[in-house]
Amino acid sequence: MPYKLGVDVGGTFTDLALYNTDTNQLEFAKTPSTSANQAVGVASGIQELVQRHAVSAASVDFFIHGTTVATNTLLERTGAKTALVVTEGFRDILQIGRQDRPDLYNWRIRRKEPLVPRHLRFEITERVLHTGEVHTPLDKPNLGALVEEIKAAGVEAITVCLLHSYANPTHEKEVGAAIAEKLPDVPLSLSHEILPEFKEYERMSTSVINAYVAPVMERYLTRLQKSIAEVGVKSDLYIMQSNGGTMGAETAIERPVHTILSGPAAGVIGAVAIAGQANQPNSISIDMGGTSFDVSLSYQGEVRRTQESEIERLPVKVPMVDIHTLGAGGGSIAWVDPGGAMRVGPQSAGADPGPACYGRGGAEPTVTDANLALGRLGTKSLLGGNMTLDIELARKAISDKLADPLGLSIEDAAEGIIRVVNASMVKGIRVVSVSKGYDPREFCLVAFGGAGPVHVSELASEMDIPTVLVPIAPGVTSALGLLMADLRHDFAQTVLKPGHELSPSDITSWYQNLEKDAVSQMEREGVLRDEMTLIRTVDVRYTGQGYELQVPSAPGQLSDADLDQIFERFHEAHIRAYGYDSRDNSVEVVNLRLTALATMPRPDLVSSKVNSDKDSSRAITGERNVIFGGNPVATTIYNRSELLPGDTVTGPAVLEQLDSTTVVWPDQTAQVDKYLNLLLTRTSD
Repeated sequence: MPYKLGVDVGGTFTDLALYNTDTNQLEFAKTPSTSANQAVGVASGIQELVQRHAVSAASVDFFIHGTTVATNTLLERTGAKTALVVTEGFRDILQIGRQDRPDLYNWRIRRKEPLVPRHLRFEITERVLHTGEVHTPLDKPNLGALVEEIKAAGVEAITVCLLHSYANPTHEKEVGAAIAEKLPDVPLSLSHEILPEFKEYERMSTSVINAYVAPVMERYLTRLQKSIAEVGVKSDLYIMQSNGGTMGAETAIERPVHTILSGPAAGVIGAVAIAGQANQPNSISIDMGGTSFDVSLSYQGEVRRTQESEIERLPVKVPMVDIHTLGAGGGSIAWVDPGGAMRVGPQSAGADPGPACYGRGGAEPTVTDANLALGRLGTKSLLGGNMTLDIELARKAISDKLADPLGLSIEDAAEGIIRVVNASMVKGIRVVSVSKGYDPREFCLVAFGGAGPVHVSELASEMDIPTVLVPIAPGVTSALGLLMADLRHDFAQTVLKPGHELSPSDITSWYQNLEKDAVSQMEREGVLRDEMTLIRTVDVRYTGQGYELQVPSAPGQLSDADLDQIFERFHEAHIRAYGYDSRDNSVEVVNLRLTALATMPRPDLVSSKVNSDKDSSRAITGERNVIFGGNPVATTIYNRSELLPGDTVTGPAVLEQLDSTTVVWPDQTAQVDKYLNLLLTRTSD
C-alpha cells in the first residue's frame, strides 16, 4: 500500500501525519523535538509511527517536511561566515538599509547588526544602469585578486549582489564564475538568481540570508536524508516553502531563504483546506504551539500571500503566506516586570527543559502550567497519556514566581497568565482582520497547534466570532497541511516602465522567458508539462507611488485589450485597497510574476461513520473540576477519538486526544461534522 508522510518540526514537538492513499486512512503521531539535531526527532517519530501501525517504511512513496532550520539559524545568528561582493561604492548598503526607523518613538532603538560584517564585504569596479546598459565595464584584471582575498578570509558562503543585476546579470555571472572556479565547494548565492527584482537593499538582504543559512540547511537535509533512509523510507525528500507550496530537497539546499516560514505556512494551507471542506470559506487560522502563535486570514478560500516580510527586522523579499507571529505559546514563560505587572512571553521554555510540569528541570511558570493548574489540561492529556504532567510542579512554579510575589492565590495567578496571553493573541487576530478592513464576526476561527483549542473559545468570545472550528487533529494540522500542499515555484521579472511604453509583445516575451524557467524547474522535480498550471500576475502602481498592487494577467499571446484589462483591474484593486483611484495619472508596470503549480493528491477527510442519535456518552472518560471565570465547575471529560459525526457535546467539557485538548465552555456546544471537525458555537447564539 502506498503512503504519503508529512512531518513538521516545531519548537517543542515534531508532528507526523501518515496517509494511506488506497484506504484514505490517516494516522498521526507526536514526539518531542530534538533541538540539537532535528533529524533525530524526525527519524524517531517515523519509526514510532510505522511500528505502531504495522506499516513498512519502504511503502512511503512521498515524504514532505516542514522545517524551522532556516528560521532558527536566523533567530539564533548561527549561520555561516558569509562574504558579500558588491559594486564599488555600495559596500555599506547592508548597514544603512532604509531611512525609516524600526520604532518611530523609541530613541534608544538599535538596528540589528548585518549578517555580513564590514570586513567581509568586498567591492568590485563595475556599473550597470537600471535600463540594463553597462555604464562601467567589469574590472576583470583585478577580479582574480578579489577572489584570492575572499579565499584568504576563510568564508563558508558567498553572496554576489551587483547594482541593477536584475536588469542585466552579465557582470554578476562573470564574478560568480570566477568565484566558483577558485572556491567550488563554497555555497554561492547570486542575487539575480535568488531575487531578480529591483530594490537594492531588499535584494541584497534576501540574497545574504540565503547564503547565510545555506550551509546549515545543506548539513541538516543531508543528515535528514540519511536518517530517514536508515529507518527504511525510500521516497525523495520534499520541503515546504514559505509560499505554501513544496519543492525538492536539492532546490531547498540552493534556495533555503524560501523555507523561512516552512512550518507555519503548512498550518495555514491545512487550515484553509479544512475550513473550505466544512463550508467555511472565510476563516482566520490560529496556530498556537509550544513557542509561538501564528495567525492568518483567508477570504473566500484564498490563502493570502505577501511579497515582502521581515525576520528579526531583516528584510526577506520572497513570496510568503501572510502570517502574523507572536511569542505566545504553551511554553511561553510568565514573569513579573519591574513595575509589578504580569507578563507572558516572548521567552519560551521550549522542549528542553520545557514547562515546569514536564518534570525536566524547568522552574519557570508557563501557559501550559497555568492550564494544568486550572484543570483545563489533565495530568495525562499529552501524547495519549504517554507523557505525564506534574501538577504539583506547575503549582509550585506559579506560586514561587507569580502568586506569592503578587499576593495572589495560585488559581488567580494561573487565570491571570491565561488572560495576559489571550490579550496578546486577540491583538494578533485584530492585526490580520480589523486593521485590514475585515470584520472578524464574518469569519470562522480555525484553531490548531497543541495549545490552540485550549484557548480558542475565549478568543472567539472576545472577538465576537460566532463559530469555532477545531480540526480532526489540531496538534498536527501543520503536518496534515503538508499533505494538502501543491508543488509550487514563483518567478519574477522587474520591468519598471510606464504602461504606455510597453507593447503586448514585450510583456508576452518576458512571460515566455519566465515560463521557460518555470517549466525547466518543474521538470527537474519530475513534473510533466501537461501536469503544470502557469499563473501570470503583474505588479502595477501609479507613476510616483512607492508601493504596488498585484493583479492577474491573461495567458498566451497578449493583446492591447489584455493590457487595458490589466490596468483596469489595477484601478479597481486600488479602490478596494485605498478607497479611490486616479485614472488621470499614468500607470507603471513594476514586476511581472509567474507561479508554476502542480496539484498533488489530497487526503479526503470524510468519515464513513455517522451517529444518528447524537449520543456522545460513549466517549466520556471521567469528570474533574475545571476553573471557569474564577469558579470550579464539575466538567465532563471526553476521549475525542471516540466521537462520531453527528455527536453533540454540551459544555462544560474537556475533549482530550493524542495531540491536543479542546475546552468547551459552559455556554458552548460542540458538534462533530462529517469530516470529524468540532464546530463550537455559543448556546445563546
